[in-house]
Amino acid sequence: MSTISNTTNMTIRIDKDLKKSVDELFKKLGTTTNSAINMFLRQCEREQGLAFKPTMAPKPSKELLESLQEIEDYKKGKKELPSFETTKELFDYLDN
Repeated sequence: MSTISNTTNMTIRIDKDLKKSVDELFKKLGTTTNSAINMFLRQCEREQGLAFKPTMAPKPSKELLESLQEIEDYKKGKKELPSFETTKELFDYLDN
């Protein structure tokens, strides 16, 4: 009895580093990049759309940007951060 394969080849171009990274990832997950691509395509077919919701990276909040700047200022010696001898001192500081 012979089996007839119902598969076809697909050629895609991707970044070498990305391929290496995802090959390692899928190996850790117990599958192959080829199988993962097939799973993705089957899910797209099932959902009749992309298997994930494409989004733009969220814009960092003003508070986050200010906090990151404060960290950079501390690293550069432009800002001193308080230090505490006891947890009571810390909590008193945080309560104010």
